[in-house]
Amino acid sequence: MKQLLICHWKALLSILFAITVFVFWFIPGVSILSYQEQYQLFLFSSEYFWERICVPGGLADYISEFLVQFYYIPILGAIILALCYTSIQRLTWKLCRRLSSTNTWYILSFIPAFALWFFMSDESVLLSFTIALIAALCTLIGYHAISRNEAFPTRRWHKIIFLLILIPLFYWLFGACVWVVAAYVAGYELIKRSSPTNFLVGILTLIYTGIIIYLLSYSLQYPLYRLMGGINYYRYPALIPRLQWVVMALIVCIPLLISRLHEPKKSRLWLFSSTSIIVAVGYSSLAYGYTRPQYELIDYDYLVRNEQWDAIIDKATKKQPSSPMSVACVNLALSQRNELSDRIFDFYQNGAEGLFPSFSRDMTSPVSTAEIYFRLCMVNEALRYMFEAQEAIPNFRKSGRLTQRIIQCEIANGQYAVATKYLRRLQQSLFYRKWATWTLEVIGNKDRLKIDPLYLRLSSDRQQKTDFLFSDREMDQMLGLLFVGNYQNKMAYEYLMAYELLQGDVQRFMKYYPLGKYVNYTHIPKAFQEVLVGVWLQQHGSLRDIPYSLDKMTVENTLNFIGTYMRNQEASELSQPPLSTNAWHYLLIGSRKQEKQGKQKMQLIY
Repeated sequence: MKQLLICHWKALLSILFAITVFVFWFIPGVSILSYQEQYQLFLFSSEYFWERICVPGGLADYISEFLVQFYYIPILGAIILALCYTSIQRLTWKLCRRLSSTNTWYILSFIPAFALWFFMSDESVLLSFTIALIAALCTLIGYHAISRNEAFPTRRWHKIIFLLILIPLFYWLFGACVWVVAAYVAGYELIKRSSPTNFLVGILTLIYTGIIIYLLSYSLQYPLYRLMGGINYYRYPALIPRLQWVVMALIVCIPLLISRLHEPKKSRLWLFSSTSIIVAVGYSSLAYGYTRPQYELIDYDYLVRNEQWDAIIDKATKKQPSSPMSVACVNLALSQRNELSDRIFDFYQNGAEGLFPSFSRDMTSPVSTAEIYFRLCMVNEALRYMFEAQEAIPNFRKSGRLTQRIIQCEIANGQYAVATKYLRRLQQSLFYRKWATWTLEVIGNKDRLKIDPLYLRLSSDRQQKTDFLFSDREMDQMLGLLFVGNYQNKMAYEYLMAYELLQGDVQRFMKYYPLGKYVNYTHIPKAFQEVLVGVWLQQHGSLRDIPYSLDKMTVENTLNFIGTYMRNQEASELSQPPLSTNAWHYLLIGSRKQEKQGKQKMQLIY
């Protein structure tokens, strides 16, 4: 075993790195894989291929989207990224070996891969950048093969011809990572200095690259800075992240730097210490990069997409949600588990925003809100939010997930021609093809469509008589109309009651409470009981003759809260369970805090 480690330690390190990458993306990073997959739609058609290939970097973009579609199955996505990162590391080392680097410096070849991994903690970085880097490394290894034995004059001409053809071709196929090729060639030729022409070859390669890109700017409808920095490496077209240039620089500098280093005197000590430092720095940077606030929403959206309601509740139990979108996802999960009216105040609430977050013009937040509307059978609102989210994708891609939901809304509205158009597009994809073909068969058979569980529920639970526009301030009226139109829509009633509580409107809560007789509860929900106890006590002074069937423990906790609050509104017990999870804690304390925070935000704005 010891002999095996000594002989193959480099390969074992690379395998360990690949396994680590795989485990990361398959377990904690699985929601990011889903996020990347849902904001593109790869189509198997010649038109789609030519649409990609007609811009610089198009082949990298095409290959990237082909691979990203397999993120639909998370284990395949984790394998793809593990292979990509390990390829970066192994190709970097192979490039180092071309420069006669010793094995002692092997650990340094992991630095570019770690830097790329950290860079991709930005959810807007696309896989096309990684594909272009792999292509650049392969090209440089080929360049070394052609440059071998330069003592022969023909070899020098082969190298020059190779560069003249390669630079424009590589740029068109893989984009701005051509700077990696050009900068490495310049650095390599300057370091080598085997003949006077090396200096000229190095400098002219950089100049030639810049001229090619500059000339293309006259025929392409892109700003020069985008042509220089890459068109499809980043989801937001107007931005070229600085860290992108850092990763590209590391790809160039690490092999050239290692080639100038001498063998350390204590190679084993160096190997151990350098490995420890790189692992520690890599782990710290990744922990920082992948724990940013936006990943909370990405995680919740992934769980909503896969209907993992118990996982959402468990996640919120371990760490209270903080943003309106994450709170809305938790409340949705509670409603799907028939626990909203019982446990709504077990979790942080931030007003009605925690039920229906305000619309924002981006591609992420409207998606989860649309899922809420869809399950409430507010079909037109779900359609609008999904459509707006898809149109807000910065790089103008389409989404398989969003298109699928748009189709379901169009079918529910009876717009079969529109749905068919979208379905024909999905039939050109890989993982949505089967569903699209099946749905085409369903809408082609009206009798089959009438008995389909999803469309039967959408047609029965939605507002039947009027297709209306409304203000979000009138949401309770819309929910009331939705429930009165079909008493089977329990979710509409629970959202109505939760909306009034989160608005702090106890009077309207009591007005709508009698509608609960149509829901056929087996018991009065806990949050309802707490409000009823407080209201009855306020009106009658005692609980004698209260007409509701109440849980003894719930009554005691509510009385305890009211008594503690009346004695001292700042008592520490009020912020601890079970008093902090009482409905009156939110109505008397939580809503006041929300109003205060809202005023502070308004002051900051103005």
